[in-house]
Amino acid sequence: MSAQPTGENFTVVSGVGTTVASDNNTTLRRVLIPGTYVGTLNLHDAATAAGTTSTSQILSLGLPTTSIPQSIEVGVRCRNGLVYQATGTPTAIIIWG
Repeated sequence: MSAQPTGENFTVVSGVGTTVASDNNTTLRRVLIPGTYVGTLNLHDAATAAGTTSTSQILSLGLPTTSIPQSIEVGVRCRNGLVYQATGTPTAIIIWG
């Protein structure tokens, strides 16, 4: 079993809605899409779910994926925190830290 690199965290996206992954400044490192996902995943530089606006959005993925695992390297610094919004049938892993 490999060790998780120091300073990295992960959040599993498994339900529809808006969720705060981190309420402090952090870096969005990558998004893993392990399989089938139909819907949208929006990532915001925000500390609260109420803080998500069109100007806080840093990444939007329209995901009609069909069982092709993918890793998307992002490397974006979030000054306020990290919030995600998921619609459809979400399955993804957000790595941040």
